[in-house]
Amino acid sequence: MLMDLDRRRKMLGYLRRVNYSTFEKTCQELGIQYSPPQPYSRHVTKRWLVKKALCIKVFQEKQKLKAAVRLKQRRERQARARAAREQQKQEQQKQEQEKQAQEGTPV
Repeated sequence: MLMDLDRRRKMLGYLRRVNYSTFEKTCQELGIQYSPPQPYSRHVTKRWLVKKALCIKVFQEKQKLKAAVRLKQRRERQARARAAREQQKQEQQKQEQEKQAQEGTPV
């Protein structure tokens, strides 16, 4: 019986995430009131707080290092894009000059 209740709870949770209107209709038809599971709560200790603070500090330092690398990569991409635009402009200018040379300049 407990396994069936657990299976029903899981299915209702899935239905609630996927299609809420069908979930409400099913609950009304079955005459049940769905209550979501309790969030996990951790017993806070001094050791856990120190460990968490250290992890946060390490994460922030890692983000700073990544930010410098990302900035360098972004600048490289911008420089490549700028060079590509300049090259396109030069090619367009050459094509326009060739067209003018082929048509001949009116006198």
